[in-house]
Amino acid sequence: MRKRAYRPEVPGCLEGRALLSGVAGLPANPVVLSQSHFFKIAERVRLGFQLYGRDRRDIASITDHIRDVSVWIPFARVDGLGPSIDRILGRMQHDVSAHVPGAVRSARSDVLAVIRASVEARVQAGEVVVR
Repeated sequence: MRKRAYRPEVPGCLEGRALLSGVAGLPANPVVLSQSHFFKIAERVRLGFQLYGRDRRDIASITDHIRDVSVWIPFARVDGLGPSIDRILGRMQHDVSAHVPGAVRSARSDVLAVIRASVEARVQAGEVVVR
């Protein structure tokens, strides 16, 4: 078990303000993520993939779009969500250039599954509450 101490002097997102310590225990106040906010995150990710699929722009456009959305996910940076999503998008780019059918659709499903698993793990740890 880990205990998190609040550090208000650190600017930026919530992950930067949570400091791991060796003392066992749950965080005093878990992050509250509304269910509608979680659904908006998933909808924005789907929209990014739809725009990429329609326009077939470069991979940087969808990467930037998903990075903009991923800051809304609690503890995304701590969980390494960015590099995981980058690997999925890199694989998608390779598959699209190799003309693999359904490459964009499977990448969208994988990104949504990674986001869902990250939030679910934090909910089970008691660090995030979805209401």
